Amino acid sequence: MYKLMNIDLDGTLLNSSGEISDINKEAIKKAKEKGVEIVLASGRAVSSVKEFALELNSDNYLISGNRSNCIWY
Repeated sequence: MYKLMNIDLDGTLLNSSGEISDINKEAIKKAKEKGVEIVLASGRAVSSVKEFALELNSDNYLISGNRSNCIWY
């Protein structure tokens, strides 16, 4: 069983409109129901990554590579 799922945003989780599709939201919801921790990762700023994490109710952990906006938790 998986305990953690790390998902990149651009080109992976987000569709061509920059949104999380309903099918991806449902898959993540099912994983969370099974106890899987969801971690979003991106080179975007923390605020942008957190916006999507909040949408998925998965904001415990984030990976952000935007060095100009580093915030350490």
